[in-house]
Amino acid sequence: MIIARITSGLGNQLFQYALARHLAQKNNTSLYVDLSYYQQSYATDTVRTFKLDRFKTRYNVLNTSPYLYVSKATKLLPGRTLKPFFHFVQEQQFHVDPAVDQARSAVITLEGFWQSERYFLDSAEAVRRELTFQRTPGADFAGYADQIAQTACPVSVHIRRGDYVNHPEFSQSFGFVGLDYYREALAELNRRLPDARFFVFSDDPDWVADNLNLSSPHVYVRNSGPDADVDDLQLMSLCHHHVIANSSFSWWGAWLNPRPDKLVIAPATGSATNPTGTPPI
Repeated sequence: MIIARITSGLGNQLFQYALARHLAQKNNTSLYVDLSYYQQSYATDTVRTFKLDRFKTRYNVLNTSPYLYVSKATKLLPGRTLKPFFHFVQEQQFHVDPAVDQARSAVITLEGFWQSERYFLDSAEAVRRELTFQRTPGADFAGYADQIAQTACPVSVHIRRGDYVNHPEFSQSFGFVGLDYYREALAELNRRLPDARFFVFSDDPDWVADNLNLSSPHVYVRNSGPDADVDDLQLMSLCHHHVIANSSFSWWGAWLNPRPDKLVIAPATGSATNPTGTPPI
């Protein structure tokens, strides 16, 4: 069986799930998720909520299963690995580790962020099927969805600030990618897509409205409620093209758009501002 430790925000949860689903499918075995991360708060982390249950995902919760004892038992082993029975796979770096795909044991435990499509590319169809939204949207969702549907060329623009600006560690390791990036990206899309209308998503919408100075047709999306982030993600996926941040969240907003002709502009590949490794157009 595959045990995935799920942590952090929605974008990271989706990457963690995608790799786990791929390995479960490849090994023809069951998938369990360890949700212990969400049972306490952390001084160094932004408070997050588990939200994979807003999709048609398939998993067992380890905390209510006898398999919890298997997970605990591995902590007594050197390196938490005893092949072919237990294999603890921990992410060592941000670039893709091909050895992860070769993990073989009765119980494989995954701990990491796994921020690359290459970790689940062979199972992308299955992942896409399961990452279909299954929930009741917030009160503002339908109005924005109608505007996107009625727009000839809707483009999502995700601007992440929040903890990328205010968190002492994240502001150094990731950081806000900067307004110049967005101005250049929007100018490029205006050249390529003259009828583009930009739908702007941000965790700091007032700052963006005051500083981005958009002259092109645009809408500032302001969802509310406990699932505002899920509403944002689904609305991003309904757009035809995307300008994403250095963020796994907007990476998934673009990836969940199934259009084969979509354009995605991202921060430069290999930079500290693009942890997902998405290439620019």
